[in-house]
Amino acid sequence: MEKKLQDIVDQLTGMDDIFFHKLAEDKGFCEELIQVVLENKTLKVAEYTAQDSIRNIKGRSVVLDLKCVSADDKIINVEIQKENRDDHQRRVRYNAANIDTAESEKGVKFEELKDIYIIYISKFDLFGKDKTIYHINRVINETQDIVENGVHEIYVNTKVDDGTEIVEYMKLLKGSGIPDNPKFPKICGAIKNIKTGMGDDSMCNLVQEYADEEKVKLMVKCYVNDALPVNTAAEMLDMAEEQFLEYVERYREDKVLVELYKEGTLSAEAAAKKLQIEFYRLCGGI
Repeated sequence: MEKKLQDIVDQLTGMDDIFFHKLAEDKGFCEELIQVVLENKTLKVAEYTAQDSIRNIKGRSVVLDLKCVSADDKIINVEIQKENRDDHQRRVRYNAANIDTAESEKGVKFEELKDIYIIYISKFDLFGKDKTIYHINRVINETQDIVENGVHEIYVNTKVDDGTEIVEYMKLLKGSGIPDNPKFPKICGAIKNIKTGMGDDSMCNLVQEYADEEKVKLMVKCYVNDALPVNTAAEMLDMAEEQFLEYVERYREDKVLVELYKEGTLSAEAAAKKLQIEFYRLCGGI
């Protein structure tokens, strides 16, 4: 393999979307990740899907980084977030609502709704309390009792080292090297297989996916900057217009849009109209 391709693969980490999605194709990786975060070594994953798309005909659709169903029928959504430019808690709320809607058949009783776990992994400490992991509960203010509705929010970050075991795992996820930690064999094996094992084809495919993703970002940039109409952008990517607009939605938080705003080539109003969001959220309040 050419050194340039190897260099690209070498610098990717589990906190990069393209690399995480590749890791998430490994059932063992998914299972170990969830076991570590939920502190449940016996949990088994029955189904798993990377980049699971949930269509919403009346509102904004979502693409989940990883969706799993456990052997005991719990739904687990894992999200990876590098940039602190969004209302992350409302994003978690929206994901849970879409999962509920997608998983529920007409006439289902509320008691039959499946438990949902949202594991939100970020490069920053969302709550600023110097903890690696935060569990969010619903609490009755008057009594301080915890009450459950089946939705569980867990926020993890790779920034804080508070001495807990999960820190060890997060260091492997955010590192670019080939890890070797016997406590977490699945992530170590998955990373090694992608970066050095499985031959050149796997690595070339990963680099090609990385290049394809960069091309999509470029087309999104052209579209939101009114340089290309949606039909042309979609045609250049050899995809349907609806699929391209899903990518526009997916990249609404990408730095390319912030760069356009900062460059003065795209107004907040124009971006908000294109993406159907408040652009100040995208820019972190700029």
